[in-house]
Amino acid sequence: MKNFILILATLICGFSCDIKEDNLPIEINNYIVPIPKKIQIHPKGEFVVLNQNISIFCNQPNLYSLINVLKNDLQNLTGIDFNFSNVNKETADLIFEIDSNLESEEYNVSIIQKIILKGGSYRALAMAKSSLIQILKTNKNLIYFPIVEISDKPDSEYRGLLIDLARMWHDVPTLKKVIDLAAFYKINYLQLHLSDDQSFTFPSEKYPKLATPDRPYSKHDFRDLVEYAKLRGIIIIPELDVPGHSRQFVELYPEVFGVNNQLLQTNPSKSNVINIANEKVYKAIDDIIGEIVDVFDTSPFFHIGGDEANLSLYENVPEVINFMKKHDLGTDVHELFRYFIVRMNKIVKKHGKKMFLWEGFRREGKIEIPRDIIVFEFETMYHLPGDLIEDGFSVVNTSWMPLYLVNGGVKQPRARRAMWSPEKIYSWNIWRWENWWKKAPAYKKPIQLQKTDQIIGGQMCSWEQSGSAEIPTLRKRLPIFVERVWNNEKRVPFKDFFLKVESNDLKLSKIINDSRQDTVLLGYDFEGDCAWCDS
Repeated sequence: MKNFILILATLICGFSCDIKEDNLPIEINNYIVPIPKKIQIHPKGEFVVLNQNISIFCNQPNLYSLINVLKNDLQNLTGIDFNFSNVNKETADLIFEIDSNLESEEYNVSIIQKIILKGGSYRALAMAKSSLIQILKTNKNLIYFPIVEISDKPDSEYRGLLIDLARMWHDVPTLKKVIDLAAFYKINYLQLHLSDDQSFTFPSEKYPKLATPDRPYSKHDFRDLVEYAKLRGIIIIPELDVPGHSRQFVELYPEVFGVNNQLLQTNPSKSNVINIANEKVYKAIDDIIGEIVDVFDTSPFFHIGGDEANLSLYENVPEVINFMKKHDLGTDVHELFRYFIVRMNKIVKKHGKKMFLWEGFRREGKIEIPRDIIVFEFETMYHLPGDLIEDGFSVVNTSWMPLYLVNGGVKQPRARRAMWSPEKIYSWNIWRWENWWKKAPAYKKPIQLQKTDQIIGGQMCSWEQSGSAEIPTLRKRLPIFVERVWNNEKRVPFKDFFLKVESNDLKLSKIINDSRQDTVLLGYDFEGDCAWCDS
């Protein structure tokens, strides 16, 4: 079908102004989230209009996979049964092109006589696709796109979302909805928390007893999710949380992972650290990481956890003392932990990946922590973010407040349930840390750092939430977070930006076939206090 231009008086309002990068008027609040760096809309309110027969051209074969994703999104959004046909570039209505002159995550959208999307990579075009969907309008069996030119790229290279599979069950269809939600708002990394004290969700063949029976994921399930995310421009990062949060290892394979400490003998359920003074453990972790990276093959990264390890469980254990003496580690178990981090980094590198690590090691120590790892700073309890920057580390901001969503359910005490309002999230920036806990350095006064490229982005973390809770709690919070990592400086007031989120949320409901909303904002009141910190 040949595209054509149409002026509709009833639709001119939303498309009738030139958009300047530093002064976005309220009229475009129906538009793109996150806000593009540059957008110009034709002042006469003209549109490119397409019916269900759309001719397409892609300059690389793999882009046809993205076209199929677009087709599926459009059909869910409009109810129209589209017919896409492949033609040459000159006669195409819709053109997708990878342009080597653009940066990896840079994209352009040009809608004049036809629709042309260019990106520096497949992932950039996936983001351009989301912008295209956000600006379309429908009328009967026609879809309308404004005459517009968009140039956009993110300020932060890392825009992540974590989903906790180990504490709460999530079925595969729910995870696909989460991926669609994340892709709609240009998240580029989805971290899956695969193991914790409560369960182990990866079906290891070398250590088959580890897989928790009520977490019946198969390798096929995970490969399916990896591919589903890849087609939508998202990379899934696996996390194996060690040496702490590892009760499943200790209980199911004590002969390999157990630490022969007094607490283990008197109360085994309290011991949740693996024995990092045992060479068998390093071989086992190496094997398990090998199995995991074989499945999560699109990720250049591997997260080893490393948070909240109870190092006191290593004290006064003869095997640990002998291991530390053999490796000249002295008598401080923190040096053993630093040794473990170095060994893990070598193992992760051996598998061709870059290592991620939670902020769990202290600044002081004789053993040098490699600067090529990326540290996810969350509590400010173990290592202050400013010290990490000063010491040359790259950092991802995962500030407990306001980037954590914790909804353990009604049986959990109120202090275990928290999520911050969209307005609170909008007040955050990637150089800022806050905490609800009185013992944390960031409790009384937020830690606000100077701007630095060493903070490469941020990650929203959804902990202890059931699968059924994810979409309602994320749908109005995740786009706010993404705006703050896409545009490190605020572009518009919160009330104006939230109108954009509300408008796009209507489209999201149709794309994911899920309109459930979260109407309760727990944990944050608008006086600025943590409502449950004293619980």
